[in-house]
Amino acid sequence: MAKKKALKKLGRPTKAEGPRLPHDEVDRLLVEGEEVPTTRGRVKRRFPSFRELAERFGVAHSAVAKYAQQHDCLGRRKRLLAGHPASEPPASPEEPPAPPPASKRKTGRPRKSEEPALPRQELDRALVFGDVKTLPDGSTMTSYASYRELAERFGVATSLVANYSREHNCLRRREEAKTRIATKADQKLIELRANAIAVSKDDALKMIDGYLLGFEEALAEGRVRVDNPTDFNTMVRLKEFVQGGADSRQELHATFSLEGLQARHAQALRAARETTPAERGEVDAEAESSDEDTEVSKSTGEEHPDTATSTSAKDESP
Repeated sequence: MAKKKALKKLGRPTKAEGPRLPHDEVDRLLVEGEEVPTTRGRVKRRFPSFRELAERFGVAHSAVAKYAQQHDCLGRRKRLLAGHPASEPPASPEEPPAPPPASKRKTGRPRKSEEPALPRQELDRALVFGDVKTLPDGSTMTSYASYRELAERFGVATSLVANYSREHNCLRRREEAKTRIATKADQKLIELRANAIAVSKDDALKMIDGYLLGFEEALAEGRVRVDNPTDFNTMVRLKEFVQGGADSRQELHATFSLEGLQARHAQALRAARETTPAERGEVDAEAESSDEDTEVSKSTGEEHPDTATSTSAKDESP
């Protein structure tokens, strides 16, 4: 009975079998080609196609095409035909070992021996304190992710995150944390402001005294001009001003005595007696009111009550 021919094993070869594609021979055929005899007895150089090489070596057509693309076989062939020596194929760099596949957590309730599926510390920190994000302008802000976003981040159900938040009062603790953070931020700002204005009057006087001492040393060594005391005068006046004194070189003290006040009062009374009401700007209210009544009676054609009484008296007299 004839034995059946062993079929060629398909698929990826094992490490013991080695690669099925002889790289050196494929590279030579793709770049230099092969010499074949013609019908006239001559020798002709021929370049096999990717499909012919794949059928010859029993590999996929894509494997030959990928090798030619990685090693630039067609470009090297053109340079060889143009008269330039063909460069050696670049050594294929050793590929780093592929990272092991990430172990996917099984769905459902984890076992007691396994670690908890929900990282409680990270979830609690995200629910209470939020996440700090950097804005395009460089500033930072605190954002609080929703239950759905946290569930997608940790790979758990949304109800599990909601139950944890409700059991541990995360929303109430978030508001308290906001208040505490705002209070501490205000305290930090106050401390910075206090440090900014910490240079008190005593420190300013100390600096001015140091400047004056340095000026004295420079004057003794002859490093400053003696005919222009502008800086020295400015610092001395500044020191007097900071200490609360007069900022000039002269100070006048003036007080009022009782005799001076009495003389000033007598002078004011004498001036009041010598001046007239018109000079003082006083107005006679009665005269002004009578003049106004006369003008009103003339304009209306009515007689003044006093004038009418005097006229009737003259008529009755014999």
